[in-house]
Amino acid sequence: MDCLSAAPSTTNHSRSTIRVIPSIRARQRTVRTKKPDSRPPAGAAIAPQEQPAAVAAARVARAGVVLGALGLAGSVFVIVRLAESWRVTPENASHRISLLGQKLSYPAANFAAIVVLGLALLGLTVTGLVLLGAAREYVANRRFHRLIGSGDWGKVEDAVVIPDEQPRAFCAGLLRPRVYVSSGAVALLDEAALRAVLAHERHHARRWDPLRLAIARVIARALFFVPGLAELVRRQRAMAELSADEYAVGGNPENRPALARAMLSFADEPGSDDLVGIDPARVDYLLGDAPSWRFPAVLSLAAISVIALVIAIAVLAGQVATGSASLAPPFLSAQPCIVVLALIPALLALLALRLRRGVWLGPLGLRDSSS
Repeated sequence: MDCLSAAPSTTNHSRSTIRVIPSIRARQRTVRTKKPDSRPPAGAAIAPQEQPAAVAAARVARAGVVLGALGLAGSVFVIVRLAESWRVTPENASHRISLLGQKLSYPAANFAAIVVLGLALLGLTVTGLVLLGAAREYVANRRFHRLIGSGDWGKVEDAVVIPDEQPRAFCAGLLRPRVYVSSGAVALLDEAALRAVLAHERHHARRWDPLRLAIARVIARALFFVPGLAELVRRQRAMAELSADEYAVGGNPENRPALARAMLSFADEPGSDDLVGIDPARVDYLLGDAPSWRFPAVLSLAAISVIALVIAIAVLAGQVATGSASLAPPFLSAQPCIVVLALIPALLALLALRLRRGVWLGPLGLRDSSS
């Protein structure tokens, strides 16, 4: 999970970075002149209930998981309704036509059965995208760990130092998250800024944020027809970053200006136009403002409504749906089971090719886990 590093991002995010960087420069001096507040002394950790960003990140993550579970449950349900409403036999169905002396079978169904069939195809697509997305995340994670494990890297505290002139710091690893920092970042940052960045990344590792965001990405891509899921993932990522800032500052208030300096240092480096992890909320917090957020209730309700509508249509249509079809495809084979069995290795080969081409790796083989 990239937090303070240059990594692939969107044009809109780059524009927001350009807007907020001058805000850091303009207001950085005011932080030092503010009156003392009620923040805990250096070295004192904030209690979990006093960390609003951490609570917000957890709630948004739970909302995404709940929506994903509902979507997958709905997919399984419509597939079951298809099995209940359609009668499929290996032999030719009773509905036949004669064409050029050839007797061909064709499926027969009412409108409700066709609706159930369409929803079941959508459910199968969702299930396939979940499996494909999970496989891609797993393959990318394995490749990264194989590449990292093949090198003799140094360490700064508990962080692994990777040879890369571009300043970056990130947390990676689905089941065993670790903190990584580039040699460029070690050379660029002062001791306090580097310590603050590492504290930020350790929080991601403690909260298993790479795994949380990987699950969120898989769900959002699989339930592509549900509105708001992509935005929910973006908010989850933003709140995870703010939560890590909150943790680093809570553990040592001196990390507040240190993190701001790290942002400025990374932003000033060539090739950092696609800087990720910086948004106005983070800037405001590092400059002394209390973090604020609102639960995305409208997005969540819209997503739940779409999933509920799909399930309701499947329930109503399944009550009156009747359909029949044959597994014997015309002009292909008189033994349909042979055709079906022959398709299995072809589908597996296509899936393997898709995984090989679909997983792209960035520096040192790391695929940006926050994209």
